[in-house]
Amino acid sequence: MKSLTFLFILVLLSFDAVAQIEVYIPRTPGAKKEHERALMTLPTRKIVVGSNLANIRVLSPSLKTIQTFQLDSNYREIRDLAYSSRFLLAMQSNDTSHLIRIARGASQPEVVHLDWQGQPIFFDGLAFDNDTLFLIGDPVANEFCTFRSLDGGLTWEPTPTKIQAKQGEAAYAASGQTNQVLNGHFYFVSGGLSARFFHSPDQGSTWEISALPYPSCPTCGPYAIALSDKNEIVTVGGNYLAPHEAKNTCYFSTDAGKTWQAPKKGPSGYRSCVIKVNERYYACGTNGIDCSKNGGKTWKKIYNGNCLSMTTIENTLYVSLANGSYLILKID
Repeated sequence: MKSLTFLFILVLLSFDAVAQIEVYIPRTPGAKKEHERALMTLPTRKIVVGSNLANIRVLSPSLKTIQTFQLDSNYREIRDLAYSSRFLLAMQSNDTSHLIRIARGASQPEVVHLDWQGQPIFFDGLAFDNDTLFLIGDPVANEFCTFRSLDGGLTWEPTPTKIQAKQGEAAYAASGQTNQVLNGHFYFVSGGLSARFFHSPDQGSTWEISALPYPSCPTCGPYAIALSDKNEIVTVGGNYLAPHEAKNTCYFSTDAGKTWQAPKKGPSGYRSCVIKVNERYYACGTNGIDCSKNGGKTWKKIYNGNCLSMTTIENTLYVSLANGSYLILKID
């Protein structure tokens, strides 16, 4: 990196969830309209980010670039990342989505081509837990495109049981958080004309399904899901086309997704990403960041700005912004 521009801001907020905010702009001269929706923290405390301009970067905790993988321009819109004992994996989201994987120690990525009944897939989320990976794409021929890998991303197969999609139902790829893996269990959420929660306790062999009470509209529904344990689940979303609408932006469950409740005070607008840090949930979207200290029951806004995605290292939350910069939130 030839140059690095820093804008440092110290903010003491009345809400005790955040002690300070720093803003970094890690950009080389000439890099325009680049931002990162895919963020992930490695066990080595390094951060991996994937950009809309086909770059995958490995960053230090201070956001200095350690390594860059420049992909072919055909592989823009990296929306999610995963890490296994074999590979670093990146998920592309467009009408001909691909998986990109980089073997440990390798300097060049390779492309994995997957299809559904011979048709291209729009990928929405790539989740992982050690060497168990779960990939989901929008419906093709009225079936959700659900894949699994049980060997760290070396081989892929459709989940044993396929899931029928309802009319106008799909998943969202805004921040790659529409699905999760926890202790070998697969989870994902859908939205659009129907909003539902899906849970598989056996890596896609069987599925438990419940309805989510989000409104029915083409751009409505849950955009992200966070799991505390098998019982506490928080979903966030809303209507992408009405980002300041504070109704129907969150639903949470305390019984493993069997029933869902609305918060007494929800996030203050559409939210595309949610993460749990130190028993608190943080949700971000186009008009800021909200925090919940009680499992999603109430939320309070802590930052104004167009936010894309988040990751964490211990007590520090890293947030990518739509203008290409980052927030670093030091959490009490």
